[in-house]
Amino acid sequence: MLEISGATQNMKKIVGRFGLVILALSVLMVQGCAELEELRRANKRQAITVRDQMSELDKLRAELDAANKVNSVYENRAQSDEEEKKRLREDLEILARSIGDGAVVRDTAEGPMIQLPETILFGSGLAKLKTKGEVALEKIAKHLTARPSTIVRIDGHTDNDPIVKSKYIWESNHHLSAGRALSVLHYLVNKGHIKENRIHIAGYGPNRPIASNKNKAGKMQNRRVEFLILSPESS
Repeated sequence: MLEISGATQNMKKIVGRFGLVILALSVLMVQGCAELEELRRANKRQAITVRDQMSELDKLRAELDAANKVNSVYENRAQSDEEEKKRLREDLEILARSIGDGAVVRDTAEGPMIQLPETILFGSGLAKLKTKGEVALEKIAKHLTARPSTIVRIDGHTDNDPIVKSKYIWESNHHLSAGRALSVLHYLVNKGHIKENRIHIAGYGPNRPIASNKNKAGKMQNRRVEFLILSPESS
């Protein structure tokens, strides 16, 4: 009986210990499952984050590609504009040399301009063309005729001396400069046979000097008519 009782107690101890082991294993399994589930959730969140980051990266790449294309277009256009200005300047240099008498080409922000001094075109304070002025304009008309797609803007300029001798004709230098530009337009249209819709005029008076008005040499440079000739692409 004692042996049976002892064996029973041993069995109980073994069963108890085995139960503890099973309980411990159960706890570990539950913890393991919980940790595994948390790991899965973490991996899922990480996968979503990576997916979002990749999507954002693709979006940024697309925006960068678009920006690069735009920059390329502007760079090509700027290069094309510079090439066009260079070609225009070369043409105007040839024209200025053929006119002579102080005709020059001047670079501006709008493009190269051919500049004719007052001494070629007009008498002091007047807007009536001289004979040699008509000869010069005839050459300009031929230049425009050979380039029928171009347009031209005629700008009249004066020095800052007030109108004195021709005060009965012009109220101010602005009127004089505009009158001179208009005289040039009339010649190009009526005798040079240039279509009027290709020509624009402006009278700036003394407002756009290219030299000092404090001396005679500077004032002489400022009394001028300029021609801005542009192709449709650059206008």
